[in-house]
Amino acid sequence: MSKSPSTIIILACFLFFGSTSEAASINDTQNLNIPDNSGQTIPESIFREAYARFVCSSLNKNKDEIILSRFTVSGNMPLPAGKISLKLFTKGREEFVGYVRLVAIVSVDDIAKMEVMLSGWVDVFDSVVCTSHAINKGDIITDKDIYLERKNISRLNSEVFKDKDQVIGLMAKRGIKENDCLNERMLKKMPLVDKGDIVTIIAEHGSMKVTVPGRTLEKGYKDDYIRVQNAMSKKSFYAKVINDSTVVVDF
Repeated sequence: MSKSPSTIIILACFLFFGSTSEAASINDTQNLNIPDNSGQTIPESIFREAYARFVCSSLNKNKDEIILSRFTVSGNMPLPAGKISLKLFTKGREEFVGYVRLVAIVSVDDIAKMEVMLSGWVDVFDSVVCTSHAINKGDIITDKDIYLERKNISRLNSEVFKDKDQVIGLMAKRGIKENDCLNERMLKKMPLVDKGDIVTIIAEHGSMKVTVPGRTLEKGYKDDYIRVQNAMSKKSFYAKVINDSTVVVDF
């Protein structure tokens, strides 16, 4: 059975452009504010509004949290009379920050008619973690070392931290300047226990709790499962690191 041209266009869109975003669709002719007559052309402002809504929905941001600039529309052509609707798709693996490309499939009376390319520069503003003073290599980050400040994250490293709790307890890989925005490349986890450390092994089951002395057989970070040895029985097994002196065995 042969497929209609509109069906083929829609299938091609799914193959080449990926999933759609319902939040970014415009399906109401009145919203488009275009006269229902032959030769109608969609104004750039309509594409811009749809583009902005798509980006805001994808980032879970309000309109006042982004700035759209250098917006361009390619492939916009006159359309036949009828009810116009748009469906937006991502162009490749977009991060929706910086230069962002989208594809708009334009339909008339629910029949796909043309593909329009939309692109623009998206500046996104969000709170990021910054240093309150210079940090030395090897320093462990505390709450006093950092503060939150609203920044244009489109101009920053994509790995910047946005939550203070994400960095507290991490170690500086190198020296960091005052007021620098922290990112994942600057910091690393600090192991709570090292190989050979003496720890308390806790085993709980219901209301029963048993503690025995033990020794770690490898280094471990918080919530890691590492091999430990019972100091009394000399048996080894895996336990979860709770702090620098305690591990817990799961039952």
